[in-house]
Amino acid sequence: MTLIDSGRTDAMRARPGTDEVPGSDDALAAYLFVYFAGEDTDDGESIHLAVSRGNDALRWDDLNGGRPVLTSVHGTRGLRDPFILRSAEGDRFFLIATDLKVYPSGSFAAPQETGSRHLEIWESTDLVTWSDQRHVEVSGPEAGNTWAPEAHYDAARGEYLVYWASNLYDAGVPAAERVATDSYNRMLCATTRDFRTFSTPQVWVDVRRGPGLGMIDSTVIEHEGVYYRATKDEATMLPRLERSVDLRAQVHGELPDADAATGWALVARDLGLGQANGVGGAFTAGEGPTIFRANDGDVSTGGRPAWYLFVDQPSYHGGRGYVPFVTDDLDSGVWTSVADRAQLPASPRHGTVLPITAGEAARVRAALGAEVPARSAVD
Repeated sequence: MTLIDSGRTDAMRARPGTDEVPGSDDALAAYLFVYFAGEDTDDGESIHLAVSRGNDALRWDDLNGGRPVLTSVHGTRGLRDPFILRSAEGDRFFLIATDLKVYPSGSFAAPQETGSRHLEIWESTDLVTWSDQRHVEVSGPEAGNTWAPEAHYDAARGEYLVYWASNLYDAGVPAAERVATDSYNRMLCATTRDFRTFSTPQVWVDVRRGPGLGMIDSTVIEHEGVYYRATKDEATMLPRLERSVDLRAQVHGELPDADAATGWALVARDLGLGQANGVGGAFTAGEGPTIFRANDGDVSTGGRPAWYLFVDQPSYHGGRGYVPFVTDDLDSGVWTSVADRAQLPASPRHGTVLPITAGEAARVRAALGAEVPARSAVD
């Protein structure tokens, strides 16, 4: 079933083409990084925060002494892949995350067979005080997992499109008999107005890439009426970038090519392959991409218009966390690593970078403190 066209509002910034927050004259002049810290310790799969040093997307300080800011009291008691967005009205923030704890087993197979069908959700009006955790079931019983949720605001319909990855299984197969390699991850989507109730999910991307391999970890940014979607291709373990004027267009069977007349068209595949990863190696595989436009006046771009793509390269992909890339043209498909001049948080894994105001940055620094991360690529 084809879904109707959506509005063209960038949910990360909420007012496309400007650096202003809805309902405010404040300009975006800093960034908040929301992430989890890994699966090697008991508290790594929880929500961590960092804040940029002023209007600089490449220099960051950990908040709260590097300790978790939010932990889970529901489901698996683990939190991964956090995504944060500002509401369309500009009066609050929604934070959603995967209900998954890999520590101490280290296994990703079983959670794709009989894992959580829930999202973990919080909201805040100030980025400091958060609501109680909401444990909301969004996937049907045929789903083996609900991973890496993100959301984008649809102005035309006044609702948010929320999307995530799930392995799907035949209804006749008991959960205990599921085998992850018999299935593969699809991207599903649903709508919500309040992040409390959600519509029945629809399939958004359904492309099998091999036994147990599909498409996962989508992220979207809008620019001048065009949506750009980066998604991890599990056949190559690298993100590919596609574009469309219809956010809700569905992909079935085959990946789009560059000449696709409708729906999504390929911009570039294997983003960042072979470039420096900032820790003495090369970027050869990654996941959890997050895309954001650099704020006006960002010192890391010299004030020029640019977009950043941060891609998580964990140890099982040969890295140590996020690798930043930059472009000045989303349609070019050319992304250049700037990892060797970046100073990221100490242990950033699959999360979100959110542009914020200077006042918001000052508030989270005052409430949570900030310290220079232990790992640094620059002085």
